[in-house]
Amino acid sequence: MNGFEVTALQRTGLLGRMLRRKRYENSFAEVRNLLASKPLKDVSAADVVNILSEYEVSRDVATPHLLTLYETVLKYYVQDHHLSIAERDDLNHLRYVLDLDDESAQQAEVAILRTVFREALRVALDDEHLTDEEKHKLEQMAENFTLAEDVREAIYKEEVSVVIQEAWRQAISDRRLTPDEEARLNRMSENLGANVAHDQESQQVVERFRLLARVDAGELPVIDTAIHLQRGEVCHAAFGCRLHEMRSVTKRYNYSGPMARIRIMKGLSWRFGSIGINRVTSEEMRQLDTGTVYITNKRLLFNGTNKNVAIPFKRVIHFTVYQDGIRIEKDSGRDQLFLGEGDLELVSGILEAALKNAKR
Repeated sequence: MNGFEVTALQRTGLLGRMLRRKRYENSFAEVRNLLASKPLKDVSAADVVNILSEYEVSRDVATPHLLTLYETVLKYYVQDHHLSIAERDDLNHLRYVLDLDDESAQQAEVAILRTVFREALRVALDDEHLTDEEKHKLEQMAENFTLAEDVREAIYKEEVSVVIQEAWRQAISDRRLTPDEEARLNRMSENLGANVAHDQESQQVVERFRLLARVDAGELPVIDTAIHLQRGEVCHAAFGCRLHEMRSVTKRYNYSGPMARIRIMKGLSWRFGSIGINRVTSEEMRQLDTGTVYITNKRLLFNGTNKNVAIPFKRVIHFTVYQDGIRIEKDSGRDQLFLGEGDLELVSGILEAALKNAKR
């Protein structure tokens, strides 16, 4: 009853029994059991005073514990997100019974009601949307709890902000922002009455993720270039780099095999047998040239200082992106490595999309 259950009192130790001392903690347990066994209107201030006097507990020591009991009853009453007139009357009576000053009780009440309202709002926001019915219920709860307008607005703003920020975080976790994702975020912001404003740095990030999403969808940028292109060919990206190839390099030769020697005379002998020769090699990356690689809608073009290389997309079987470059694996011949500093995230995205578009 009233949010409590009757519990057993703690046993007093042997020494305490010999000295006829009582555990003062049991005084609050008895008050709690009293509240658990009677309607609040039937509990009197004398009942509480008698219990505290029996245990010789001072009012200063008792007040924090009694305030906790008051808070427990209040939490029990607002489980349904509503305080009736009868419940408010019971709480006022309980304040008198427990001899709580109005300021302490009021502070505890405001804190609890704010918390309950915040938790109800979080539950309603769990699906990132508030229906008209949910908005109406939240408004009624705030009015019933007599929450000040500024307090209500502050709680709402804080919780909605958390939901919006988390939705944005999830949307751009893949470093992409598609039109569908942005439309959903805008609908959410409109429904929740939140205006999403980005500072200059954040806006640049958003624009980049929009661009990457468009590239993934096959909408590639077109850039002007001075190099000669085929009819119907357009350039999507340029990347200043150094052209490398993987080459086999001989490190040394190992000699092995059975050998024998026959002495013919002093200072002269004859060796015979077989010699096994093993060449030790390793793969090393060798720089061939410096220049710019262009990604078009048909091929990769490397325009170097000493040589030009063209790799049609139909010959590319795989490519790998590294922190400092891209490795192109062809259907035949050595792999080509284009190493340099640049926007490799965008370049690799454009290359992948261009390859997909060319194979459609």
